[in-house]
Amino acid sequence: MTTKTKEPWYIGKRGELLAKQFLLELEPQDIIYLGDSLSHAFDYMALFLKSDGSLLTIGIEVKATEKQIKNVYDFQLSAIKKLKQSNIPVLIVVIDVKQNLFFFNWVKKVVTSEEIDSSNLKQFVSVPLRQGTPEEIQNLKQQIMKNN
Repeated sequence: MTTKTKEPWYIGKRGELLAKQFLLELEPQDIIYLGDSLSHAFDYMALFLKSDGSLLTIGIEVKATEKQIKNVYDFQLSAIKKLKQSNIPVLIVVIDVKQNLFFFNWVKKVVTSEEIDSSNLKQFVSVPLRQGTPEEIQNLKQQIMKNN
């Protein structure tokens, strides 16, 4: 998990472990960790085998925090713009490492391109998130296989 903030190292490490747990619940064919390099566009790639035998790849950007998440998380607009320009779908996963809670949303659903173009990229935007309940994880699995 890339550490782009001044969080203690153990938050990032715990976030990595919990992110992997969350991703395994989605039942991918494979999960690829891209390492701690800031040059990577996202933290993980997950590969899914669709019912027709084709392979689907998604990128996953992970953020870990000790702060309580109230179904929103602040991202720098420039980071969102970079993720939105990916040629594969990108899932944002935010992890509350104190309470072992997962939150997520698709990058394409968080901010419109028009909002990005008309805004100062140094500002932050509140990204709406869905909590990773068992029901929401099932919905996400179906969404991955159906819509992407």
